[in-house]
Amino acid sequence: MFKRFIQNQKEVFSMLTSKAGILILFMLLLFFLLNALKVALFNYYIIPNQTANAFKYKFIMSFIMIFFAYVICLSFRSRIFFVLAYILQIAYILINLSYYLYYHSYLNVMQFVSLFSEGFEATKNSSAPLSFEMLIAFIDVPAFLFIAINYIKVREFRKRILLYRIVAALATIAILVQVQIYYYNNNNFITTLLDDKFKGESPIVQWYGTVANNIVNIWLKSSESQFIKQFVYGSEMNNEETSLDNPNFVLIQIESMDSIIINTKYKNEYIMPYLNSLANNNVYYPYVMSYHMGGGTSDTEFSIINSIEPLDEYPSIKLSNYKYNNSMLKKLAKGFYTNVAFHGNSDVFFNRDSAFPKMGFHEFYDIDKMGLEQKGWGAPDKDVFKFASEKIKDLEEPYLAYIITMTSHTPFSNVNHYFKKDIYDDIEIKVVKNYFNSMSYVDQCIKKFVEEIQNDDTYIFIYGDHTPNIFSNLYWQASYKEDDKQFEFVPLIIITPDNKRFKVDNEAASFLDFAPTILNNAGISFSIKTFGRDLLDPDSERKDIPYKGSKYAREDFVEKILKR
Repeated sequence: MFKRFIQNQKEVFSMLTSKAGILILFMLLLFFLLNALKVALFNYYIIPNQTANAFKYKFIMSFIMIFFAYVICLSFRSRIFFVLAYILQIAYILINLSYYLYYHSYLNVMQFVSLFSEGFEATKNSSAPLSFEMLIAFIDVPAFLFIAINYIKVREFRKRILLYRIVAALATIAILVQVQIYYYNNNNFITTLLDDKFKGESPIVQWYGTVANNIVNIWLKSSESQFIKQFVYGSEMNNEETSLDNPNFVLIQIESMDSIIINTKYKNEYIMPYLNSLANNNVYYPYVMSYHMGGGTSDTEFSIINSIEPLDEYPSIKLSNYKYNNSMLKKLAKGFYTNVAFHGNSDVFFNRDSAFPKMGFHEFYDIDKMGLEQKGWGAPDKDVFKFASEKIKDLEEPYLAYIITMTSHTPFSNVNHYFKKDIYDDIEIKVVKNYFNSMSYVDQCIKKFVEEIQNDDTYIFIYGDHTPNIFSNLYWQASYKEDDKQFEFVPLIIITPDNKRFKVDNEAASFLDFAPTILNNAGISFSIKTFGRDLLDPDSERKDIPYKGSKYAREDFVEKILKR
């Protein structure tokens, strides 16, 4: 036995001192170091407190975890486990980093599963957010390829060395010690995670990473009923009086239109001259807080129609068991309103085909039902508005029509298939050039549509759904980050039958204000729970705006936006 051990150590020494052994050892160490570095950088990019100590901690823990995980992968005879683990790791980093850089929140497993089809569709249409930071996922590719190609030699090398077993054992001990000791509440690991969960996701991600955050989310919210219980309803608003005057309502939800674009000029020319004119001659709220959360764009109609804050960790519109009892559409339907919706995308996107009828829409016209063709991603807004205009003329009054635009979706290249404004050709930043071109096109489409449907019996709401995720010296969107929360603001223009004209730029509105505003002016009796107010009534109670577990004064939002 002893002779065999001595012989084995001689062979190991010979292997280590050979050129091939040195190269393999070097490439293994390089792979572990670079792989740990990219995992540490990924974690560093998404934590709220980006300090040198935080990065050092992330790197040390990443190296330990990476070493331990890949040593296990290298123990299998087939290289498939090693290759698969590496590919899954890259996919995990790219998906999570892309989501965080766009939404400024963390993607959870249940959320990912629920939004898989939407994410695939967005990626297929080049709408998934990309950034320079995402290149970190590939910094260890050369070392990975060397190991994958020389897998048999690497595995034999690993088998003969005792060192990796010692390091793996130390890594396991270090992880256990970190789990039990390295936290700041002097509680056990599970208690700390649960306590942090109720403070938000950031403390968990800061100390334990996204995997631990996902485990806690699955643990605490493993069923739809647990998600539904999270909805917070405001105080009850009632109206017992009815009127024979029941006006129509047309809501125009514009993709990626944020607060700044309405008043933005390029070469002394407004990007959206028509909307700028409407803003100056009607009711204008420059800053409306957008709920752009776990359901992405779909959170806009969810929060507007139901007057509640959507979920942060799951697409609210995909809750199959939710009854939408607070929906303003159901209140309007009881008052004999006809509710219809139009969207240039497929009705299965975000499960709108099943959710919209539950909310109270009597008819939903998607791209197929309108008989329109895909040009880029979705039907052009011009075609959607034309169809909606013709259909609205045939609707029995009173009605509510909800139009969701599509052309100006990121990366703002859809419009290039059918519209181009030469004035933007010299803009070097591509995303800004495409954005200006898209919004210029949308402005022209809205002008034609509004002129066709506007009358003395109709309220028209024109607003954005969320910001475009653009930060440059040429264009900087209306958003800011505070307490690890991203606040986004969009504009709202309301055209009223009696031609009201005022501007409220000293306080923000929110999507929760739409339902009480519409119901209060519909001439029907209703009861709704809401944190919102009637935006057309200057004397209505100004309630604080709820967002991710806190409430904020409306005037504070404007002050912070102007200081950003």
